[in-house]
Amino acid sequence: MSLTLYRKYRPQTFEDVVGQNHIKATLQSELESNKVAHAYLFSGPRGLGKTTTARLLAKAVNCLKRKDGQSEPCNDCDSCKEIVENKSLDVIEIDAASNRGIDNVRENIISNSRFTPTSRNFKVFIIDEVHMLTTEAFNALLKTLEEPPAHAMFILATTEIHKVPETIISRCQHFDFRKVSETEIVKRLEKIIKQEKKKLDSEILESIAYFSGGCLRDAESLLGQVLSLSDKEITKEQAQLVLPKSQFEMVIELVEYFIRQDSVSAVILINKLVQEGVDLEKFTSDLIEILRKILLIKVGNELSEFATNLSKELEKKITEISKQISINFLVKAIEILIIKKQEIKFAEIPQLPLEIAILEIINEDVNQDDNSQAPPPSKLTEKKIPKNNFNQPTNQKPPIQQDKPTLSKVKITLEQITDKWQDVLVCLKKYNHSLASTLRIGQPSEIKSDGTLELCFKHKFHQQRINDIKNKQILEKVLEEIFGAKLIVKTAVVKNLPEQNKVEVQAITQDDSKKGLDNILETFGGQLVE
Repeated sequence: MSLTLYRKYRPQTFEDVVGQNHIKATLQSELESNKVAHAYLFSGPRGLGKTTTARLLAKAVNCLKRKDGQSEPCNDCDSCKEIVENKSLDVIEIDAASNRGIDNVRENIISNSRFTPTSRNFKVFIIDEVHMLTTEAFNALLKTLEEPPAHAMFILATTEIHKVPETIISRCQHFDFRKVSETEIVKRLEKIIKQEKKKLDSEILESIAYFSGGCLRDAESLLGQVLSLSDKEITKEQAQLVLPKSQFEMVIELVEYFIRQDSVSAVILINKLVQEGVDLEKFTSDLIEILRKILLIKVGNELSEFATNLSKELEKKITEISKQISINFLVKAIEILIIKKQEIKFAEIPQLPLEIAILEIINEDVNQDDNSQAPPPSKLTEKKIPKNNFNQPTNQKPPIQQDKPTLSKVKITLEQITDKWQDVLVCLKKYNHSLASTLRIGQPSEIKSDGTLELCFKHKFHQQRINDIKNKQILEKVLEEIFGAKLIVKTAVVKNLPEQNKVEVQAITQDDSKKGLDNILETFGGQLVE
């Protein structure tokens, strides 16, 4: 049986390890000076070389031909050969997922560590997925790490460092493995292809690198599947039978429809994708990534290296597109797509959230100058109905969700509402944190003598959230608490809502521990689906 590529070409020297230079430099320096530690902890995502590096370290410390000032194992002595063939009695690999109890730790590690190596310098224990150990097992291991035998070395590996006790981490040299860049993955695949004496188009390698998501092992597995298709040169068409479908060309086609404001062609494209069985969630992710790439180019061309690498032809198209599109448009389009992507999975008509997103995006001004000034406050009351492909009366107003009660005249001005709007948001946060975050996106625009308070939003999605009966009741209750009068909330969508006139809401802040994703989910009232 032939070996898979990632096993066949497993690095046998530190030089062969890809993308972990920050780790290799330290380990090689320690080996050269013969000042290795007694315990190491390797953490990071799967498929990055944690176990491989652990074996290299074990091989190097026990290499019979390695001299002072050297770090690489010779791969020729008996000790190196035994480790490569998994026959060494002094290198013990333990899978903590299958041996997680205290008895396993006592028997496989603690008892064994007391015995000196059979004929080598160190008895090395490699414990994979160490986070799977039980609390009792960790406690037993801790004592050994605190007072290790001089001849024992422990190398722990984990994909979930947060599950490893701090007491364990503090007694190890901790190295965090990072995802490998697409450029480094392509170079590694090119080297393997050369050794395999095969021919493969560079675009196929770039696709493999992209779909691997920075995981070198996944990239090598995908390459193995592609190479199995033919003994001769493999075409892009053949490779597509194995690789996940790349929709970048269709994504860029859709972006071009955005620029032309061609909603009909854009919706037709989405429905064609559905007929072809394309994963719309993946397509939307690719669309967001392409828009992000264009955004980075707009901000500074040198930033494009932090986005997905594309073929030369597509890179050229992206560059041309960036000249026809504004930063404001890109930001708004990405915000809309992030929301709609969450809805696709649970939608009765899978393409509907994306179709709605397209109409909302095309309604935005693609070429609006990013530095243009917003209209004066007086323009707030000029309602603009979003243009779309449906028959819609120009005088249509957003529906009021409940009958408006008869109210006595209220003597509250718009200025008073604006002055206390921050108090409204802070109070509303106590009842509904998500609703407060949504409300901060809009602003009060008019207060009538009968107590009707008009709130304006730029997007219909936010208007709909406020118009929800329960949300409206909570908001009106808070308004009565703040202003001492019953106010009825009315909402409107205003396309050119001034950015600089939005009410300052510093009090509505997230905890320092909140990150970007949490902020987005909270703002748009969504939830994280795993």
